[in-house]
Amino acid sequence: MDTKIIKRLIWGKIRDPGTYFVAVIVGTFINLYGQILVPWLRGSQAPLEDLMNGFQQDPGTSILSIFLGFAFPFCVGIYSSVATRYKLRRVESVANFPNQKPDPVFRVDQSGTLLEAGDTTLHLFQRHGISHVTEILGNDIWLRIQQDLGVDPGTTVIFKPERCRYSVAYVPTSNNSFNIYLTSLGSY
Repeated sequence: MDTKIIKRLIWGKIRDPGTYFVAVIVGTFINLYGQILVPWLRGSQAPLEDLMNGFQQDPGTSILSIFLGFAFPFCVGIYSSVATRYKLRRVESVANFPNQKPDPVFRVDQSGTLLEAGDTTLHLFQRHGISHVTEILGNDIWLRIQQDLGVDPGTTVIFKPERCRYSVAYVPTSNNSFNIYLTSLGSY
């Protein structure tokens, strides 16, 4: 468990105004339910009067009771948000991978049409007018990928507009598309 990440997540949630908004709304409902509705359901004819009498007889307990009605949703909100974000941080990291990788990462369908791409890849493709996978991989490599014959570990493509060589890797997906990963081998 990484305490630095947890502290950062807690601090971020504490600074979020929405945390307090939810605590006030939910805390108000909790207090109305516990201080007014429950006594009324139990037969009290004047639950608001009973609440005021409770303040006069034992103000500390009455204030603590109302405070807990607001503190509970505040603490639960922070805990649930932090626990969820902490558990999902790996998923978020993987989801951001295509946008953070400087080399081309993209998904194409069986016909070679681009389905998804990272930001860097989209900029590269737009800059050079690439609309089909063969324009960067070539026909031979694309045919091997399309038929899922595999590519040799040393398979490279030369992308002349950028004067760059890339190694090629791919993974077929469950929906009949391919994730393609190019790694720069430097200029040629």
